[in-house]
Amino acid sequence: MTTGRRGRVAMGPEVTVGATGSFAHQLWQLKKAAGDPSYDRMRAELGALASKSALSDAARGHRLPSWDITWEFVRPLAVGVLGQDPRAVRRAWRVKWEAAAAQPDLAVAAIPGDRSTFVSDLDVPDGMAVRAGSRIVKTWMLRNSGTVPWIGRYLRRAASFGPDECVTPEEVPIPATQPGEEVRVSVDVRVAETPGYHQVYWKMVDATGRLLLPGQRAVFFLLRVV
Repeated sequence: MTTGRRGRVAMGPEVTVGATGSFAHQLWQLKKAAGDPSYDRMRAELGALASKSALSDAARGHRLPSWDITWEFVRPLAVGVLGQDPRAVRRAWRVKWEAAAAQPDLAVAAIPGDRSTFVSDLDVPDGMAVRAGSRIVKTWMLRNSGTVPWIGRYLRRAASFGPDECVTPEEVPIPATQPGEEVRVSVDVRVAETPGYHQVYWKMVDATGRLLLPGQRAVFFLLRVV
């Protein structure tokens, strides 16, 4: 989803649902753990033997990168920056890559004229401190900024990251929304029991479960559990 103000969306994968999106997020987390070097630096200084566009595409989540591209993404970061054992790293990431390659991804529906814009968080701003095990309600304001009415749509939980799980419904309904209208979408959350940062991504789907707006970023909530 596009954002109504600069800086709202975390610089992660554009797609976080399904096996490919989850794998892309793992690549992104590795890049962050290694100090978030630019793709130019990964090539020029860290020795990645892949093009800048191939490295960037690997972490966007639209399609699973080849194993060769994956290794050239992982090797400079895990081995070159973090100092991990190359054999162990190669073995572990090969298992992850093969697992992602073996799983079918969600059916995708790219509808001409369909578009969503993030407007605001109506409560629980990103990074807010919340008590472990407590219950909260997270609400987003979204705008139907395209030309297609939203009828029978849902936000589906796509991926979660953190030391523990926040408990939520798998999906929440989006009220019928005409082009140009704004809509509130809320989800009940039972906060994780383990302190730390917890992030949960959500993507729009239709009544049959098809992924909508595949080229737009997910909405998410980010909690600091204390």
